[in-house]
Amino acid sequence: MLPDLFAAEVIALFLAAAAGWYFARRSQPKPHTPAKPLKVEYLEGLNFVLNEEPDKALEVFLRMVAVDDDTVETHFALGALYRRRGEVNLSIRVHENIIARPSLQTSHREHALFALGEDYFRAGLFDRAEELFERLANGSGRSLGALRYLLRIYEQQGEWVEAIGAYERLKYLVSPEYPTAIAHYLCELAEARRQAGDLPAARELLHRVRAEQRHFPRSALLRADIAIAENNAELAVRLCRRVVELHPHLLPLVLPRFMTALRATQNDSIASAFHDWLQAAPARRADIAYAAIVAGLESEPFVIECLRDFIRSDPNLGELVPALAGAPASLSALQLKSLAGALGRIFRRTHRYRCVECGLGSATHFWQCPGCRSWDGLSPVARLEVVSRASNL
Repeated sequence: MLPDLFAAEVIALFLAAAAGWYFARRSQPKPHTPAKPLKVEYLEGLNFVLNEEPDKALEVFLRMVAVDDDTVETHFALGALYRRRGEVNLSIRVHENIIARPSLQTSHREHALFALGEDYFRAGLFDRAEELFERLANGSGRSLGALRYLLRIYEQQGEWVEAIGAYERLKYLVSPEYPTAIAHYLCELAEARRQAGDLPAARELLHRVRAEQRHFPRSALLRADIAIAENNAELAVRLCRRVVELHPHLLPLVLPRFMTALRATQNDSIASAFHDWLQAAPARRADIAYAAIVAGLESEPFVIECLRDFIRSDPNLGELVPALAGAPASLSALQLKSLAGALGRIFRRTHRYRCVECGLGSATHFWQCPGCRSWDGLSPVARLEVVSRASNL
């Protein structure tokens, strides 16, 4: 038996279909060949719905209601219903049936093409979806929605040049949902050129990023990577410090690069490099210890120096550690080192980042959330999370 909600939705659609059929029949001459009575077809289709035979129900529905400007909305509702249930093949049939009718209004035809593009997108047929949305993006009443879908297609396929073009077109219609998206597209291209060894091309792309977004942290980190590759460690250190000053939540991403650059300058003392941070409030020291452990740097000496503040600031560790090992102030360097290693192993088995938009947890940082596709949404999880097994059931 189908879920009650779905059955109710389909029954409502059939009622709408019956009304459409009735008014359509009243406005048409009586056909020479008698049609099957509406009541019989209605009951036949409803029986297929309730017995979970959507293909047969669809055939009845398409016979019942002629697609014209009076009944087309019922077909759109049925197609959307099938897509929501994941039966995209049936949704495609509904929308193709609408498009095949030559007498539809232009707005209805554009709606059907857009809905068919959504079907293809949902089915992962991105080439077909792209073709339809590109057609609709050129001057139709569905230009805005089509461009947004094109952006999603290009992002998911890593077609960053095409994404930049669609983004520029979208800007003429409305302010884009994610203003930093184009800067990320350019960074994706720059990272590809950097990995290919074409550093001048990567720098040129990053120069374009600065024109789009000032003080953009991702481009600064890429510039630091290039500086390290070119043995310009001093520049890399300055870039890393600047990112931390403007975007302290990205400290877990900055620290590995920072340590590499410091060692290249023959100065591996983060205490001197981050003197202001380490001498400031305990919260700053706790932030450094936490970020270093998240970044896999728990064996570094500076972590031990800051770990006591981290333990005190974390609500879970603040209770567990004193109960098991003693007050943080009394812990030896060996105990702190062992604790840092244990925390590192725990963090690597848990979600260290979470999207502020959709709540998706991830052990790896992404500039674009794999769940909701938002940009710059993932941030380090605030301290150690203790989650009961029951909550994950």
